[in-house]
Amino acid sequence: MAMKRWLVLWWSVVWAVAGAQLPDLKFPFEVVLERTAYAPDSVVKGVLVLRIPTPYHVNANPASEDYLIPTELKIEKSQHYTVGKIEYPKAVEKAFEFSEGKPLKIYEGTVKIPFELRLAKTAPKGNLTIKASLRYQACDDKACYPPQTLKADFTVRVAEKTGNPTPRYKEVMDAKDSAPAEKGELVDFSQRSGGIAGWIERQFREGRWLLFFGGVYAGGLLLNLTPCVLPLIPITLGFFSMQARGQVGRRVALSGLYALSMAAFYAAFGTIASLAGKGFGFQLQNPIVVGVLVALLVAFSLALFGVYKFQVPPALMRYVGARQGWVGAIMMGALASIAAAPCVGPVIVSLISLVAALGNPTVGFLIFLALGLGLGTPYFVLGLLYDRVQNRLPRSGEWTILVERIFGVLLLAVALFFAGTLLPKPVEEWLWVAFFVAMALYFFFAGRGEFTQARVVRLKQILGVVLVGLALSNTYSIMKPKVAIAWTPYSDALVEQARREGKPVVIDFTAEWCIACGELKEYTFTDPAVVKEAERFVRLVVDATRSGDPEVVRITRQYEVVGLPTVVFIGSDGRERRDLRLTGFEPARDFLKRMRQVQ
Repeated sequence: MAMKRWLVLWWSVVWAVAGAQLPDLKFPFEVVLERTAYAPDSVVKGVLVLRIPTPYHVNANPASEDYLIPTELKIEKSQHYTVGKIEYPKAVEKAFEFSEGKPLKIYEGTVKIPFELRLAKTAPKGNLTIKASLRYQACDDKACYPPQTLKADFTVRVAEKTGNPTPRYKEVMDAKDSAPAEKGELVDFSQRSGGIAGWIERQFREGRWLLFFGGVYAGGLLLNLTPCVLPLIPITLGFFSMQARGQVGRRVALSGLYALSMAAFYAAFGTIASLAGKGFGFQLQNPIVVGVLVALLVAFSLALFGVYKFQVPPALMRYVGARQGWVGAIMMGALASIAAAPCVGPVIVSLISLVAALGNPTVGFLIFLALGLGLGTPYFVLGLLYDRVQNRLPRSGEWTILVERIFGVLLLAVALFFAGTLLPKPVEEWLWVAFFVAMALYFFFAGRGEFTQARVVRLKQILGVVLVGLALSNTYSIMKPKVAIAWTPYSDALVEQARREGKPVVIDFTAEWCIACGELKEYTFTDPAVVKEAERFVRLVVDATRSGDPEVVRITRQYEVVGLPTVVFIGSDGRERRDLRLTGFEPARDFLKRMRQVQ
């Protein structure tokens, strides 16, 4: 019984932390009626006043996108009255990080929703309760949260004669709407360019919580197939067999605590990364920080290449494994999380970059909690089914070793990616060629005594051929003659001149610290077809490397730019083509199609 209580307590702690991460999104509101009383067959006028605190906003009605939920006041039908018109206020258009620079229609500050009812001639005298609800989806600059539905019932006093005007109603209707002050910090859209991380973020901001949580959870499950995690299985079984002493209930509780400690370890990690926010991105420009990160990645990769064995010190494992009860289970789960580091490293680094760019502790906590639960679930199952699976587990073999080597290559690639941020571009390009050649030679010639199975050897050779192809492709890309769009520093005068001359304008908002900006410059703005198409445009660039510069702040606010990279198109009539605005990286072929739509 004591063990079950600890399991419940530990689970409660994890979800208490989750609850602490979720903001209170039940915003205050009031319903104010125009008069103190109404006669039967009269029109009841009222207003619902919603007060939205900074930094939140809600979607307008109608919402800008299908995946966004509009703010809606619903009044239930009744035989005592008919529902009249409900007027939603004029929306404000603003761009946010999660909308990737695209303006959305929103409400913020104080929102007033006037409505009307007509009482029936047979409406009973006295207090008449009107059943109503307010539904909205709250968002901040980073993401949108699950919708809220608040009970908004109010009472209408039905009397022989219509009552006096309500002073509060006039006060509310005459008051000016309040809105929070604008913030001018630019964000990096580089992490929103697609892939698995981009898919996860879309699930979160579009409110598809099951897909969001389930996608990361499934990824955590798959990580259990990596060679760093598989060796932990016999250690886990040994721990459960020693501690459970044949008691099923005790084994359930221990395995649950083991899995939950892994989930809590990763959840805490994700929360810290998201709280670091943009500072994490700036630290990656620090040579010392990048050097330490690269050294750790290389060290992990060498372990996967068999140079040495990365493991938690055996003495510590024996000490923890000998601990009785819930303390031992929690400590074993935490150590298992650390022991899995070499193989889950690339995933962790990618997710850290994502949650740090989002700067949203709720997202960071949920992403890493789901990942940890995915990693921990098999251990919970192993604990439950220990008697049945202890002699049926797959053994390590040549396939496992080859997978280790592949993960070692991936870790070296991640290390080179981060190291490249500190190197001149030509040096980085040739280093990638050398890396692909070296890895190809490794798969062709290394480990001949280690790998003897025909299928494993064949896969090694295929990997070598693929790496040779990457080396040749990169070499061709480096050697071929390069062309690039010629940009002119932005000025309002040049935009006005283009309008008078009937020329379209393209404005590139970029910065040195923006990874996707460099990708646009390197891969898209150097495409010959893109360069040729750009000749008919007035080509302007805004360098926002120093995002606090007053002129940069003025221009970014003028064009409502919230993140980088952003490419703005202005037609020959002098009007911006909002539908063609680009945020994030886009391949040359798609960018060319975008340009051709501008006249």
